[in-house]
Amino acid sequence: MKNILLLIFIVGSSIYQSKAQVKESYKAQIAYKIVETSPRCKQLTKGLYERVVKNGGTSYGVMLESSPNPKTDPSQGYSKTFNFNLHESYADRMPILARFVFDPKKKQLYEEDVLNDKLIAIAFDKKLLKRFNKTR
Repeated sequence: MKNILLLIFIVGSSIYQSKAQVKESYKAQIAYKIVETSPRCKQLTKGLYERVVKNGGTSYGVMLESSPNPKTDPSQGYSKTFNFNLHESYADRMPILARFVFDPKKKQLYEEDVLNDKLIAIAFDKKLLKRFNKTR
């Protein structure tokens, strides 16, 4: 039963995510993939859904906070980089677990070390850079 619920959540999340990203630029969509498929994001989200639900939450997600094109990428503001957060969702709050930055000029993904106010370069699927560099 647990596996069926997890499968339903994954399929539902994929459908929701696809619809949520329809208005975003192609580059923002690829930047999302760069973050979500990175080993660090996968590490942080492994078993996260179960823990969030156990604590009374509903889900978790990756959200674009700012981008080079805030008009075409529904984000909260302008930035030279694509800035994301990984958060848990509860009825009354959305605590942020991690922040990720994809720099399109340097072609590098970073995890933000908020405590020390620095960016740490992290691994990601470099094959996605080809897709990011394509113009649509």
